[in-house]
Amino acid sequence: MNHIKIAVIRIRGHELFGKYTDAINRLRELGEVSEIRFNEIPNQYFLARSLRGYGIVITEPMAPIFGEEFFELNNDVKMIYVSGRGYDNINVSSANKAGVLVARVPGFCEAEAVAEYTVALLLMTLRKIRLASKYVESGDWFRRGYLVKEFMSRRLSDLVIGVIGFGWIGSRVAEILSRGFGVKRILVHDPYIPELLVRDRGFIYVRDLRELLSEADAILIHADLNQETYHMISRKEFELMKNNVVIVNTARGAIIDTEALVEFLRNGKVTGAGLDVIVNEPIDKNHPLLQFDNVVVTPHVAFDTIDAIECIDNAVVEGVKSFLLGQEVVETVAPERYSSTRFKRPYA
Repeated sequence: MNHIKIAVIRIRGHELFGKYTDAINRLRELGEVSEIRFNEIPNQYFLARSLRGYGIVITEPMAPIFGEEFFELNNDVKMIYVSGRGYDNINVSSANKAGVLVARVPGFCEAEAVAEYTVALLLMTLRKIRLASKYVESGDWFRRGYLVKEFMSRRLSDLVIGVIGFGWIGSRVAEILSRGFGVKRILVHDPYIPELLVRDRGFIYVRDLRELLSEADAILIHADLNQETYHMISRKEFELMKNNVVIVNTARGAIIDTEALVEFLRNGKVTGAGLDVIVNEPIDKNHPLLQFDNVVVTPHVAFDTIDAIECIDNAVVEGVKSFLLGQEVVETVAPERYSSTRFKRPYA
């Protein structure tokens, strides 16, 4: 298999795969590996030309964009493996038409890390930890909860929690909040998950998103980004929410309409937001969301634990190996439309 050409895409800010493990050396046992470096996100024409001759491409989530133009211009790539969960940078329909298999890292690799981080952001925003810390840093120690109402909050176990997306991460977050913090009412909205599965786990299945939005004290977002979920939370959705609602997003920034979020932070309806993802990452220090003391923004690092990164890198290598052997690849995108048997032993 050593004549197979494998491209590992490196873009500044998107260079995690293989950085802390021996994944690149393990890939070299499967084929000829090149690290294709770009100083900035390339356009599709340049990307297609740069990847000529490569049968397998490994890319980070979010960038670069593999759109319809790429698949029209490049006939060599047969597999794209995303070293993460999000694949919104790939036009899956165009890939399918071109006979290109798209795969991503199994959900169990990142689930624990992102679930923990979600709960951390929820607690930071709910208990106003960032604001309290800033007062201490400025020398104002005595601005404490029993003197100033701005620190007052409710106990987590008394809240109604709304979870949008009940995959690996959303289901684990619900479990942590229920078993670890004693939250009694956890509402779940996910049209792709059977209602019985949610109820068997002890949670409340909500078919209508509007019901979840109107009842939840805190809303946690764990959905994939696609045409259905783009700006899923916009102005009309914020209007449905309770006063003093908390929003946490560790999925994709574009699921929330940022302008609407800023508006409802300003008018006080949203009392706090914890965001590990945001539209047009990376943002600079002048971004409107950073003017709020009740907003915590982190640079897309929820999955950054040693075990998660090791699991991700190992999954990529094993996925590439399975593909080359004509075996089922875990996990292909839209498996009902993709069968790895269609691409069996492409280099045999």
